[in-house]
Amino acid sequence: MALPHAHLTASAAGQNADDIHGDGAELLLATLFLMGFEQPFTAPAVPALCQFIRHHGVAGLLQSDRVQSVPPVCMAALNVERQRIAIRALALGAGLKRLVAAFAARGLQPLALKGPALAVQAYGNLGARGGVDLDVLLPAEQWPEALGVLRDMGYHMAPGQQWPLPDATHELVLVHEQQPRIELHRRLLRHQHLLHAPQQLTQVLDLQGTDVTCLAPAYALPYLLAHANQHCFRRLIWLMDIYALLLRADLDLELLASQVKRSGTCAMLDTCLSLLTLLFDLQVPAPLQQVRRPCRASREMVELALDALRMSLSDDQVATAQGLFKRVSLDIALQDTLPARWQALSGWLSPTAKDQQWLALPRGLSFFYPFVRLFRLALRRRGHEV
Repeated sequence: MALPHAHLTASAAGQNADDIHGDGAELLLATLFLMGFEQPFTAPAVPALCQFIRHHGVAGLLQSDRVQSVPPVCMAALNVERQRIAIRALALGAGLKRLVAAFAARGLQPLALKGPALAVQAYGNLGARGGVDLDVLLPAEQWPEALGVLRDMGYHMAPGQQWPLPDATHELVLVHEQQPRIELHRRLLRHQHLLHAPQQLTQVLDLQGTDVTCLAPAYALPYLLAHANQHCFRRLIWLMDIYALLLRADLDLELLASQVKRSGTCAMLDTCLSLLTLLFDLQVPAPLQQVRRPCRASREMVELALDALRMSLSDDQVATAQGLFKRVSLDIALQDTLPARWQALSGWLSPTAKDQQWLALPRGLSFFYPFVRLFRLALRRRGHEV
């Protein structure tokens, strides 16, 4: 199903093109054109364009008529990218069906996050959205049985993972020799204070004959906002997911606005709406306009996101460019309340599994782990992984 894209007028398109400037702007504008938006199109180098589209995960959203309008060499390469993501999307869909069936046989009902469920929910097409893994949420008390099911399916913990999880770690990565990687979540986000009780707002989707439970749009959107903000909105597919859900005719905008306010993502919403307006000419609905919280931090995040989008930066590259103090302070400033800001700071200082593996401290010295965490975060400024 094609997205009902909002087409820009010639003057609006020109204004947006002027705003999207700098390294990588040509690739971003070409990609937006191929996705169906009325942006100026100048054919960039084919390998660079394909690499850009692959990084941003949007090959499944390229419009056939736009792809066919480009030079033959470019068209052939783009069709390969579209085929690649479609094959991957089908593999992820099959993997999710197997996982849901195995869990259901043991009385477990996972909540599917992003991935195949979101592809169907947002685009009505499994092949529209690829990915590299399956994200599922289960209550922590169900994890022992769930891990047993996954072991029976041939999964094992990825190198560097550990169980039980430290308090600050919200996911466990499991790998299989032939099946998609799984990220098992015990809460939605790294920050524990955001988005509580997601099971209260869910919906069931038909994934090629299998009932899959996922977040309902009014709750999925605050989650996607917070997730994209956590990664500085650096991939185009995350913004497209939000944009596509906002275009759903059955979306209850008043309910969504209340969930955004309740979840503490009003400043993050402002960042996202600014980006959606700039890139896709979104006409912001009045209920969302009323709850967005413009602030200096949200404007700074817009500039940071545009740089990351244009230059296809990774999380580590964004963190290195920002520096530790800027990254932490910006994240804290984007929280809507003082208690949330304090909790965000506490989250940054809470040790993860990697911190504990990097330096094993005796139980009596575990209070030093926040300093270990700070030291390892500081390493990002020099380009090291944390």
